[in-house]
Amino acid sequence: MSGEVVDSTGAAPGTDPSQVPVTDPVAPAVPAWVGRAVWRGIWQLIGAVLITAAGLWFAARASALLRYLVLSQLLAFGLEPAVTWLQQRRGWRRSRATGLLLVGILLLFVGMGVGVGAVLARQLGQAAAQVPVWIEQLNAFTREHFDTTLVSASSAAESGTAARRVVAYLQGHAGDLLGAVGSLVGAIFIVFTIGLFTYYLTAYGPQVRRALLSRLPPERQRRVLWAINTAIDKTGGYLYSRGLLALINGALMFATLAVLRVPYALPLAIFVGLVAEFIPIVGTYVAGAVPVLVALAAVGPVAAVVVLVEVVVYQQVENYVLSPRISQRTMELNAGVAFAAAMAGGAVGGFIGAFFALPLAAIVQAFLATYATRYEVVESDLT
Repeated sequence: MSGEVVDSTGAAPGTDPSQVPVTDPVAPAVPAWVGRAVWRGIWQLIGAVLITAAGLWFAARASALLRYLVLSQLLAFGLEPAVTWLQQRRGWRRSRATGLLLVGILLLFVGMGVGVGAVLARQLGQAAAQVPVWIEQLNAFTREHFDTTLVSASSAAESGTAARRVVAYLQGHAGDLLGAVGSLVGAIFIVFTIGLFTYYLTAYGPQVRRALLSRLPPERQRRVLWAINTAIDKTGGYLYSRGLLALINGALMFATLAVLRVPYALPLAIFVGLVAEFIPIVGTYVAGAVPVLVALAAVGPVAAVVVLVEVVVYQQVENYVLSPRISQRTMELNAGVAFAAAMAGGAVGGFIGAFFALPLAAIVQAFLATYATRYEVVESDLT
């Protein structure tokens, strides 16, 4: 019956559809490796989560240790040029050169901390005791030349009372001040922990680098070596350029204090040179205030003004003449970037973090300049 009509089930009209056998398409079989891959991926994900959690837990527990290691590596980068020079030019062993450099740095900071602390403890008391005398001298000068009294008798009496209270406090808490100085010395010896890491990272730097590079292919080894060389150049250049500026600054301050016969000229000059050059932005003001105060207490207002003028004039000469010529090949950072880097470094690693913030920022800048893609800027009023 060629003209017979069949429905969609393939049965003739009038046939019960339930009596017609249904044929399902054959479902493709799932390969066994798919299930194994899924389970392997799940276990790998779980393992990665557990390892990440363990790493974060360890980083939280050993955050101080990690900071010490990072700061030690930066200090090792800074010492690397000097150690290499002593090894190649003088024939010293790396271990000997590293040890002597670290001991010299430690003794310098210990001497500076103890000397400046003793100077401040003594001169502050003298300055407080001299306040009434200075007020009377100022009033005599104003009465003679301007026929007026600048500071009233009641204010002078109050200042004298305040000065006596300061002197009494300093005398009664002399032990506390000495204890503070001792705490400073103890803190410096705590920093020796960083020095221990620095010693091994510097003295055995070539062995450490060979061990790390042996796990990398040649092309990647060249990139890593470039990164290490950049870090050493930027950190070492920063330290040595700042060190030269500190030497110039301290020498001029020593000459000024010696001419004015201000006591403790040498420790004050060392303090001014190091703090002004190695603490960004605010270091100049902190360092300059100390010799001004000591000159005011020990010699008088005229000497304090002379020291203040020396600080201001030298800072301008350094900013516009010395620093650009000395640091032009080592540090090329915007002032705003330098300040932000110092603040961030201080928040992470305290004084030492602020100390190495600028070379670290210079290293990051060098990496971005080498590997980041640069495009032509669209001309606009904003650019």
